[in-house]
Amino acid sequence: MEKYFNRFLVNIKLTQKQRDDAKTKFNGVCDKLHSHYYPDKKYDGSTKLLIGSYGKKTNIRPARDIDVIFKIPSKYYDQYDKHESNGQSNLLSKIKSILEEKYSSSTIKVFGKVVVVEFSDTSHNVEVLPSFEQEDRKFKIPNTSNGGFWEIWDPRSEIDKINNSDKDNDGRTRSLIRMIKKWSEKCSVDLKSYKIEEAVMDFFDEEYEFISTSKMVYDFFVFLSDEVEEKNKSYVDTAIKRSKKAIAFEEAGKELKSIQEWKKIFGNDFPGQSSVKEASSLEKYYSEKEEYIEEICEIELNDEFYVNLNCRVSQDGWRPTLLKKMHFLQKRKKLEFFIENTNVPEPFEVKWKVRNYGEEAKSRGDLRGQIWSDTGSRKRIENTKYYGDHFVECYLIKNSKCVALGHIKVLIRN
Repeated sequence: MEKYFNRFLVNIKLTQKQRDDAKTKFNGVCDKLHSHYYPDKKYDGSTKLLIGSYGKKTNIRPARDIDVIFKIPSKYYDQYDKHESNGQSNLLSKIKSILEEKYSSSTIKVFGKVVVVEFSDTSHNVEVLPSFEQEDRKFKIPNTSNGGFWEIWDPRSEIDKINNSDKDNDGRTRSLIRMIKKWSEKCSVDLKSYKIEEAVMDFFDEEYEFISTSKMVYDFFVFLSDEVEEKNKSYVDTAIKRSKKAIAFEEAGKELKSIQEWKKIFGNDFPGQSSVKEASSLEKYYSEKEEYIEEICEIELNDEFYVNLNCRVSQDGWRPTLLKKMHFLQKRKKLEFFIENTNVPEPFEVKWKVRNYGEEAKSRGDLRGQIWSDTGSRKRIENTKYYGDHFVECYLIKNSKCVALGHIKVLIRN
């Protein structure tokens, strides 16, 4: 399933257009503040620091608010610190008035510790946190609560912690954070982004041994089950059950069923077979002929329905034998695939897919992968032509939806 998880991560990262939009907006806001506080110095980005998911590079689609620190010259600190009441609130009001000069058509609000610039296109808003950088590189930030006071904050240490974890784990820290953020969004679990980030880093701190992305996601949900509040346990337990089921389908060669379980966890951003077709073209045995059932009809595999396949193997002079009783096949065998049993109620439509792999099929341009409609016999006749690991799938379609899937491997050896 690695190619599906790779595509999933592409699907949930910001597009280039979204990244450009974010950069334009946070630089526009900070440039305006810079021109006020540093009138003799050209803006080069050094007076701002991206924080939050943008600073940590753990952001996902859709576009969200951008959190950014703007560094105010230290000479202004006393001006606000010596206010008789809530100089912190006065500082935020000043930031708001400066930004209103440039963004007169946008809604600008003071909210808690930040000033929020709400853009009309709603793709990105900017939350700017005015602050004073100390010699130790920590920041004094305004808090308007209880008459106003200054907080000391070290956002760089949080960013460094994620950077180090991601480096130590070959880029998997940020990948897992992004996937879990998408899961929390999909099931509306009450779990803050920083809590997800902390949990993922704690998970990897236990010297986790990576086997596969599927297994990593499952193991993390098991780990998370002991970390979350009681109100969130049911969401995590459901994710554990579904990811375990997805792995079992994957190991059984039932790719489509595995995909469906991951979609239940992560939503439609998790790709189907057809959406990785372009990436699959880089694989050794990619076939331009390959088709995918999701391109033909909606997939709605029902756990209550099943379809079991079998195959009669025959050759002149040999008694027919069932494929399930054989470890592998040789060439020049006749194969009669058939539906052994199913509990899908009539009526339903049957479709078949045959996928060839291996150097021999590749050299002869016969990797195949098309989907055919059954002619009414509910059988598919094939022959063993090429050495390699192949498979046949059968789809049962009811009310224009694929409700059951059968899969059988065909191993042809010399």
